[in-house]
Amino acid sequence: MKPAATPSPVPLREGLREPPREPIDLAVVGGYLGAGKTTVVNRLLEASHGKRIAVLVNDFGTVNIDARLVRARSDDVIELDNGCICCTIGGALVDALSRVAAREQRPDLLLIEASGVSDPAKIAQVGLLNGAFRLTAVLVIADALELVHTLADPLVGAMAQQQIDSASAVIVTKLDLVEAGARERAVADVRALAPTDIVVAADHGRVPLALLFDASVPERRALADAGRWQRRAAVPPMPAFTSVAIAVPGVVEKARLRAWLKALPRTVLRAKGFVRVADAQGNVSPRVCQVAARRLRMTAVASSEPGDEAGEGVMVFVGFIDMDTEAMLRDGLHDCVMTAPAVRPAVAREAVQG
Repeated sequence: MKPAATPSPVPLREGLREPPREPIDLAVVGGYLGAGKTTVVNRLLEASHGKRIAVLVNDFGTVNIDARLVRARSDDVIELDNGCICCTIGGALVDALSRVAAREQRPDLLLIEASGVSDPAKIAQVGLLNGAFRLTAVLVIADALELVHTLADPLVGAMAQQQIDSASAVIVTKLDLVEAGARERAVADVRALAPTDIVVAADHGRVPLALLFDASVPERRALADAGRWQRRAAVPPMPAFTSVAIAVPGVVEKARLRAWLKALPRTVLRAKGFVRVADAQGNVSPRVCQVAARRLRMTAVASSEPGDEAGEGVMVFVGFIDMDTEAMLRDGLHDCVMTAPAVRPAVAREAVQG
């Protein structure tokens, strides 16, 4: 008797492809030499956020990871018990990005620690060349003790200012080493130099997780802890991060929406949402909008996305948003709608600080 023939694998139908994978959030941590970047990165790796973070660094020697947290180690990857990984950039950032994107278990966030003499904005641009990533934040670390002196240095001052100019949020470190009466002025000096009003104090490298992640219980606890530390340190009270969701009924004019999103106020850290847009020829299509670090991306989505049939969308804004800013966002987004509805878009407001 002949052995049973092994069934041939069923070929995939021509044109059938795997569904696209969700992009990985990307954040860059920059700042001049000695500002405290590595400390901030270490604290993020250790925090109880429940997220898988991948960190790209130039050299493991600069990252002081507690040996008790390390699950496995190789020449170019350190794996931690909480699911986070730390990878060396090696010869080329592009190759390192490809390795992270190709991992079977992808991270929720890729964090790139820039060198102290690099431009974080350029690193973010390189990251965005890989479609597997979407930019969440450019965090620039500012040393409260040395920043003013660094900026005045004729050799490196322009480079340090360029780093600050690229920030979507500035983290002020070493305030505990500043005299109590000078801390308020130190934060005000940084805010005056930055292109954003998202300027927060770090507690020995700990930063509000809302800078990187959407609202969650751990973030709210971290923000509350940061607020308590600021009061102890006599730093001006930091407004609570707020998430404001604004419904977008109907169709918006694409060019008008792009211009408006690019001119968002300094207090808005990021914005994202789903809208239906009409181009100059009147063609209507659903788009996902993402604004971070003053960079805007609009990507086409399948017509089966939720909300498409109903003709409604929503935009969510995160940042230091008071009632006046909320009204401005609501009115500005409403003005982008091609046919104004009888009722203005509804607003759902949620404080990230619990």
